[in-house]
Parts: sequence; C-alpha cells; structure tokens
Amino acid sequence: MTERPVGKYIEAFRLNPGEKIYPEEIEAVYTQMAPVKEMCVFGVPGMDGVRKSRVLWAVIQPDLDSFREFGEVNLRSVLKERFDNVSLSLPVYKRLKGFTITLEDLPHNFFGKLERYAVREIYEPRVIAGIEGALPGSGEALASDSGLLRSEEGIKVLECLKEQCGIIRPIMLEDSLELDLGIDSLGRIELVSRLELAFGSDIKDEAVSRSFSVRELLRELESALKSPEIIASKRQRISSGSGYWNNNLSVPPNQETWEMIELGTGYFAWLFRFTLTAVDCLLFRLFFSIKSEGADNVPKEGAYILYANHSSFLDGPAIAACLPRRPVFQIFYFVFGPYFFRPFVKSRVLRNLVKMGRFIPFDFSTHFLEALRSCFLVLKRGKGLCYFPEGLRSTTGKIGRFKKGFGVLALESGAQLVPVAIEGAHEAWASSVKYPKRHPIRVRFGKPLLPGDMEKDGRLMGAQDSYSAICMAARKELLELKNRL
Repeated sequence: MTERPVGKYIEAFRLNPGEKIYPEEIEAVYTQMAPVKEMCVFGVPGMDGVRKSRVLWAVIQPDLDSFREFGEVNLRSVLKERFDNVSLSLPVYKRLKGFTITLEDLPHNFFGKLERYAVREIYEPRVIAGIEGALPGSGEALASDSGLLRSEEGIKVLECLKEQCGIIRPIMLEDSLELDLGIDSLGRIELVSRLELAFGSDIKDEAVSRSFSVRELLRELESALKSPEIIASKRQRISSGSGYWNNNLSVPPNQETWEMIELGTGYFAWLFRFTLTAVDCLLFRLFFSIKSEGADNVPKEGAYILYANHSSFLDGPAIAACLPRRPVFQIFYFVFGPYFFRPFVKSRVLRNLVKMGRFIPFDFSTHFLEALRSCFLVLKRGKGLCYFPEGLRSTTGKIGRFKKGFGVLALESGAQLVPVAIEGAHEAWASSVKYPKRHPIRVRFGKPLLPGDMEKDGRLMGAQDSYSAICMAARKELLELKNRL
C-alpha cells in the first residue's frame, strides 16, 4: 500500500490500483450521518482470506451524549444501520468493510491532530485476526475512581454484573456494558432488578440506561444511591430467576404511560382512526398500487401479534391499508418513539392523537420496559398488536435477526403470531433516501401460529432458550412467506 504521510497523519493512500482514498473525506461523510464523536479510517489487507485485497476499516468513538438524548443503548446496531445507509451513496471502494467501537479517546499528538499511524498500528493486527472489539482495558483505575471498586456499593455492582453475564475474568472499569459484557436493552432491565434486590432500594432506570461503561454505571449508581429520592422500599421485588419476565410484564404501566393507552371505542377516537385509515388506503392505492393477500387470516377476536419484515417507513401504513375492517380499528402499533413522537409528546393535543391512533412509542432505554408492559396489557385485553421484530429497518431489504423482546412478548402473552410479508416497500422508500417514490407494494398475511409450536420448532433448530426459539422459528416462517410473494 502506498501512503504519503503529512506531519503525523496520512493524507491519502491507495487501497488497490486506481483506488485513491482520502480518509478525512470518508470520515466526514460517515460522521455527518451518524452519532460519532471521532473516527479514524485506514486500509486493511487480507480480509476474507484474500491476501492481496484491501478494504476500508474504521475505529470509532461514538457520541454518547447523542445516544443518551435519543434513548439509544445499542451502539453497534445503530451505527451499523446509519453506516449502511451512507455506504449506498458511495462507490464500492469507498465503503467501510466494518468498524471497531471504542469508548476511549483516540490518540492525538501535541497539536491535537489525530495520530492515524498509532491507531492503525494498534488495531490493524486485531482486525486481520478477526477481533472486532476494542482493546482490553488496562484494569488500572484512575485516582478518582479508586474508591469505586473498593466501596461496598462497587463490590455489589460487580457481583451483579458477573452473575448476569456469567463471565469469569475480572470486570474492569473500561468494559462496555454492551460490547464487552453483552448487556442489551432487555439485559439492562434485568440488571435493574438485580441491583434493586442487592441494595434493597428502588433504582431508577435512568441510572442504568444512561451508562455505557462499567465506570459510568458505578458513578451513576453512586450518585443515585446518595439521592434523597432513593430510599428503601417495602414493595415486592422481582427476582431475575424463573418467571421473571411474566412477573415483570404483569406489573401495570405507570400513570403517564397508562394515560397514553386508548382501550375504549369513543366517538372521537373512532372518527380519528376512520379518517386516518381512509386517507392511508387512498394514498397507497393511488401511489403504490397496493395489493394484499390472506387478510382473512387476521383473527377477528382474541389477542394476536402481526409481525412483519421492516425496511421502510411505509411498512406500518402498508399493513394498516390492507387490514380488514374490524382489526383495523382494534390494533395497536409498536413504534420507535424518539424518531416519531419525541418532539410532540409535550403537546397535550398531539399526545391525544398518538393515543387515539393507538401507537405505543418506545425507546431502547428508559421507556422500553414500560412499552413492553403496555403491549402485554393490550394483548391480555384481547387486542391486536403490530410489531417489527428486527427493531431497526433493514438497509438491504433482507430480513435480519429478530430481537429477543419479540420472543418474550409472544411467549408470556400467549398471543397468536401472524407473519406479514411486505414486498416493494423497500424499493418505494428505502431508509437511505429522503423521499418515497412510486413503486408497487404487496402485502401477504400468513396463517396464525401458536407460540408453543414456534418454541418447539426453534428448539429443534438449535435455540438455547424459549424466547430465542420463538424468534428463530417465527423468522423462518416469515422468510418462507416472503419467498412466496
């Protein structure tokens, strides 16, 4: 690889003959569209067993404040979605092959310039060896943090983390809760329960949801436990053992969340949904020539979950445009709140519109458990729910892995599962473009499935637990349904 150093950083280099790369140019494009504080792009040889091939790799320090603002805790999945969208607009040789996330600052020289050689020297051997994780922490606590590990609170927190993660090695302050310890959105909910049992006090979700590293978690908890609002409580706490999720979901939503759930059929709510549905159907018939098949498979009564592939903003409205009359007025929609409702929830009028439209907004941090409890409640009341198990929109149109929350909700509620395959929505409005275009859309509803049957099928497919088994088998059913479109 030919490189031309300028000062202590690389101005440009060539991946392969004729493919000249300016790293700062690539970094500017990706950081503009993703919550990234700083990144360093460099060329990596020998990927995928092709020794002479060179591709682009990046080491990324995410902007954690931006993630906190939007209630996001899944760093890798969010960055991957944004980067995949950006990549579609770039020539193939300028697209990132992959990236490594680090919560630590990248090395800089005396003048504050990024030390590209140092970053590459550290991470290139790890990438070639197939190690995508950040460098292991040194384990050396800063003077300001020395008391965190030795304190009674710190010891309890580390014990809770070890118990949940099942790891043997020492946990270090630099460890990422998600990347190093494998604690996702559902894992954070379980961690709150463990901490409450350990401390015998109510722990606010924010203390855990705002933390991305063990150091941040210890600091947040240290501050929270000293707060006068955190007091010992006599309420029954939920153990993370057998029956944990059923017991947790059975807890009624808090007052604020409860006020956002519309279970009745009031005149104004009915009129709003009727108008919304009529406009939705008209638009999809005129602009997307929408066609549906198997709509009679949607149960007319009883709890059910419509689960569909997700690659476009049009997916939810497309399903609504194809539903039979009775279900369309009974179904609730599980939607990502920060992107859709975050600017509006302060308005009482718009909050009521969200309520009448039967949207259940969620984020992956502080409101995720409340949203799951809301879904569980409406299913137990015999209503329908539209749910996208992939979580984020697919950037390729292909069906990704299902999130565990779908399996939890399906098994604990006992609701029927109805696969819904959507074709054409990705071409009409992919996540990488600003505006939709005219393209035919087809929607096919599959036969209702029972969670128990899905669990058995998933176990035969190699799933290790009941929730993962349902996700695995349900995804297989959806893939087969989509392939028949």
